[in-house]
Order: sequence, then structure tokens, then C-alpha cells
Amino acid sequence: MSVEFDDDAAASLVRVAREVDGRLRDVGVLRRGAVETAAADFAGGYAKLFKAAAAIEVQDRGRLATVLDDLAAQVEVAREQARKENDRQTELADWREREAERETRRENENFFGDIGVGMDRLFDPKPSETPEAPPFIWAVFSPTERIRASGGGASSTSESSADPDHLRTFVSQARADDSGLSHEFTRLGNAWTAFTSSCSWVPLHNNTFLGGFERLLDENRSDADWIENVANAFAAAGGGALLDHALDLVATAAAPLSDQELLDELSSLPAKELAAMLAASPELKSQLMSIDPAEIHSWWTAMNPQTGTGTPFSTRQDLLLTNFPEVFGNLEGLPYTARDHANQTALKSAIADLEAQLAQKQCLLDGTEVDGGMPPFADVVKNSLLQEQLDGLHNIQKALQSPEGKATRQLITFTEDNPPLAAVSIGDLDTADSVTYAVPGMGTTSYKDMTGWTKSGQNLHDLLPPGSAVVAWIGYETPPVPGEGNVDFGVLDVNRAVAGGQNLAGALGGLAAVRGETMPQVNIVAHSYGTTTAAVTLTQPGIHVDNFITLGSAGLPDSVDSAADLNAGQVYSGHARDKIPFIESESGDQWAWTGRDFSEDHHVNPMTPGFGSHAFGTDTGGGAGRAVTDHSTHMSDDGEEAGYFDKGTESLYNTAWVIGGETEKVTPYVPLGPTDQQEIWLEGMKYAP
Repeated sequence: MSVEFDDDAAASLVRVAREVDGRLRDVGVLRRGAVETAAADFAGGYAKLFKAAAAIEVQDRGRLATVLDDLAAQVEVAREQARKENDRQTELADWREREAERETRRENENFFGDIGVGMDRLFDPKPSETPEAPPFIWAVFSPTERIRASGGGASSTSESSADPDHLRTFVSQARADDSGLSHEFTRLGNAWTAFTSSCSWVPLHNNTFLGGFERLLDENRSDADWIENVANAFAAAGGGALLDHALDLVATAAAPLSDQELLDELSSLPAKELAAMLAASPELKSQLMSIDPAEIHSWWTAMNPQTGTGTPFSTRQDLLLTNFPEVFGNLEGLPYTARDHANQTALKSAIADLEAQLAQKQCLLDGTEVDGGMPPFADVVKNSLLQEQLDGLHNIQKALQSPEGKATRQLITFTEDNPPLAAVSIGDLDTADSVTYAVPGMGTTSYKDMTGWTKSGQNLHDLLPPGSAVVAWIGYETPPVPGEGNVDFGVLDVNRAVAGGQNLAGALGGLAAVRGETMPQVNIVAHSYGTTTAAVTLTQPGIHVDNFITLGSAGLPDSVDSAADLNAGQVYSGHARDKIPFIESESGDQWAWTGRDFSEDHHVNPMTPGFGSHAFGTDTGGGAGRAVTDHSTHMSDDGEEAGYFDKGTESLYNTAWVIGGETEKVTPYVPLGPTDQQEIWLEGMKYAP
């Protein structure tokens, strides 16, 4: 018989508690050095907050170490008491066994009688029947909450300054220390669990040290995140002092800004503080991008310049567009004139940056060649990639050049991706009576295709009534063209279409917010996999277009059973006859049908009778217009070969007539019939067994 007490588990807890106690004291050496490094050039209100937080951390860590040392001492006492109680129980049990034997002997022999009993009690006294009392285990610890904001408010003019590199020294050391302490926390937790599950003889009373240890680690992590954000803010500001209020906005996630509070700060903070805020807290940019475009539009227009000033933007608007073009150039709800201004600013800056990098790289390469050596292969590759990016940006810039006598163009989207997502509007989206989004298919990127896709938009725009706008929209990552060296068959599933469809839905929501009661007619014309993407958009709640036109569709999602499933007033579709890729050279579309038939989840052909789309001709011939001879968007301006968006094509005419409301001119779909090769195959099938 023994008490419920595992001495090995207790000994382990004592050992671990004392080791963690020592670790808590040891980390103070390097942490103190990191604190002093950060504090050396830290001045102002935030320096005081930092020093106060560091002092609290030292106190809390010391208190926890003391609690663990006391815990180890209590468990040592419990071990000794448990040993004594086990010994007492064993001795009492043995004595009772001996006493029972003596009693039997007395009853049988009755030799010494009472004298024998007395002798037994003299030489073998009965052990104590009073149990040893177990000690209570009591270990209480709770860290002190630290203050990480000045609380001065927007009207405060208090400032702070710091060296961001010195602050980052603290962050790195603090995280290294806390990583080690997290491991110790786990060890201590395991030892405590083993102890409490196997030593129930010992009563537990108010043991909060583990929860307190965990909260101490949380406070330390919050300190590191806090100072990292402060460092990022100072780095983004380029040195000097920052308003404490600006640091309050970025330094803590404890009290995130509401959407309205964020907009208010954007309306009032100086440019330096705004740069620090957005750079240090990327989540604020994400929050801004997620605000309802209608709310964004109301906020923006409230800052418009007074009538008669002759300037397109107020001082605050110009500050935002000029200093943060990558943010406001892509913010749905802003007028498109403002977005164009911001995006062209961002484009010029990106080109200048790449040109500077290339010039620097070229100097290094030239120097290597002068010295008689070969440039490192990695440098050559880097130089080539930079040149490729620069060529891509020049391609986007070229797409913004309007042909003489044509509508002006706007860069309404230009992201920081590589290649960037981009969209060029032909015509003014702020005033157009009709807006058409042209959505491309596989293999289309802004770097290599922006001029070509904008040409598609221009060809269509040339046929539309005055006051129309066409958006050459490369606003999603299209699936690449599968081929040699490329095993990405994303064109055969809807994954990129789902992502792109959400982007396009956002663009349409932005247009609705900007135009409000003057909402124009809205159309989507999509080609190839772009029809898959656009169909995803048109299944989203709150989205509606007047006309949806599919050209050479690679298949709508299988969830779309009919045109009635799409939020479009009318659906029109054009498709050249099918032909076999790489084998047949006659006119026809070689990729649309393969995209549908071999896909995983977008088999729906909008040309199918009963789907509900108005099918029109693309290769009728005669006076209907040039026949589409290939799946491409462009083949030639006036030659025998033609793509869906080439000038003078039946496809382009029908698309323009639908958008322009002249649907009586649309030519009906009349199947062209099989190619010569298909005729041969069909003839051979007649005689197949």
C-alpha cells in the first residue's frame, strides 16, 4: 500500500522547474544588450513606452523565475512527505502482520500472558496511525500588461525618432530569446502534466504559473511585433521624426482601425506618416482595398477641389495619387481619371527603377569583360530578366498611345505583380455611355500582349457609337499555353477562372460605384478561356451586364446549365468551325473545342442549341465579313488569315452590332461544314466494319 505519488514525475518537475528558472534568468543578459542598443538612438514618447515595456518584461521574468524556484522547493517537500507517508504505511502494515502472529501465539500458548504483551510493546512499539499531511502546491504568476500606444490622438504633435536598424536588433534578439523560452514552456507544461496526473496525493491550490508563462510569451511576442512595426515605419519614412499618433496607427494590432477611421487618417496624415503607416502595416492596404467601392467613392469625392479652381485634384488627392500610386491606382471606387494618373505615375517610376538597375548591372558586366574575365552566369541571367521586365513595361506604356484621331486611353489597373495585372481603357470610363470589358484567354500577359490586346479593343471601339469605351482587361493571371517545357495544364480547369472572375466582379463593382445614377450600358466580350472567367463573374451575386458575348469559347463552367444561369440581359456566341490542331491547315478554330472536351470542369459549349445563347456567324463568308480562320485574336489586318478580333471580320462586326444595339444586322450562325480532311475521315467511316 502507498500513496498516489510518482516520485520520478515529481523529481522531473523539480529538475525542469529549476532549469527553466535558470533559463529565464540567463536570457536577460543578451536581451538587456538588445534593449540598450535599441534605446541608444530612441527618443520621444515611443522611447519612453519601449523602456517601460522592457522594464516590465525584466520584472515579470524575474517574478516567474522566483515562482518556479518556489514551486521546485514545494515539490521537494512533497517528495519528502510522500516518502515519510509511504514509510509509515509500510511500517504500520508490517507491525500489524507481526502483531497478528504474536496474538495467535498467545492464544495457543498463553505462556507469558500479560507479561508477554508488555514485552512485545516495549521492544516492538506500534507505528503511528496518523497520516503525514501532504503539502499544498501553490504557484501563482500573472504578467503585467504593457502599454504600446501613446494615446495622444490625432491632434497630438508629439514626435519620436529612432534608428530602425537598432530597433531590429532588439526584434531579432527578442524573438530568438522567446523561441528558446517557448521550448522551455513546453517542457515545463509536459512535466507539470505528468506530475498532476500521477501525484494526486498532493493537493493543488491556485496554480496559474503556466497560463501566466504563456501570457508572458504573448506579451514578449507583441513587443517584438510592435517594435518591428515601429522600425518599419521609421525605415519607410527615411529617417527623422514621426508623429506619435502615426506610430500609434501602425504599432499595435490591439485596437485595429475601423474602415471610417482608416479613411479619416488617409484624409489628414502628412505624407511621411502615411508612407510609414502603409509600409509598416500592409494589412491596412488590404483593409483599404476591401472597403465597399461606394464608400470609397463618397470619401474620395468629398475631397474634390472647389469648382472653378481649374485643377483636376485637390491638394490631398494629389498627395495620395502621387505618393502612393500603387495603392490608389488600383482602388475600386476612385474615378478613373485619378486611377490613370496614379498608374501612369507608378509605371514611369517602375521603368526608371529598372533602367537604373540595368545600367548598374551593365557597368558590372562591362568591368568584368575589361578585366579579361567572363561575367558570372547568374549576373547575365539577372540582366536578361531585368531587360525582359523593362521590355514588358515599355509594352504597357506603348499600349497607352492613342492612334491619331482616336479616343484617349487610360491605365485603370497596374499592379506590382510580375508581370503586373493591367487594364487599358479606350475611352473615358468616367463619362462613357457604354463600357465593354474585353477578357482574354490563355497565355495572355501584360508584358507581351498588352499592345496586342489593346489593339483588339481598339478594333472593336472603332465600330462602336460615339461615347463608347472598351477596356482591354488583363486583370487576372491567365493559364499559360501548354507546350514544350511547360507542363502547366491550368487551362483545363476552372481554378484561374475563379480567381479572375472575382477580380472582374470587383472591377464591375468599382464601375457601378463611380458611375452611380449615370451607370452606362455594360458589356463583356470574352475570348477562349476568358469566357470561362467571365462566366464565373456573371454567377456572382450583385453583378449584371447588358450583353455577354463569347468568342471561340474554351467552355463555360459545368455549373452553368444555360444562359439563364448568367447575370446577363442577353448572351451571344460566335465560334468558327472546329479543326484538328497541327494536322489541318484549312480555316477553323483548333483550340476552343479541345479546351472544352479535354477540360476537367468547363465543358459547356454556349453554341449548343438549347443553351439559350444567340449564336452568330464568324465564318459565313461572302459579304458578311472576313471569315475567322484560327483560334487566335489576331492573324492579319486584311489578309486571308483572320482571328476573332481582326479588322473587317464577321466576328468583330457582329460583336459591335450587339453592343451598339443593332442586333437586326447580326448574321445568323450557319455551320461551315467539315474540312476536306474531315470529309475524308467521314467517308472512310462509312466503310468501317
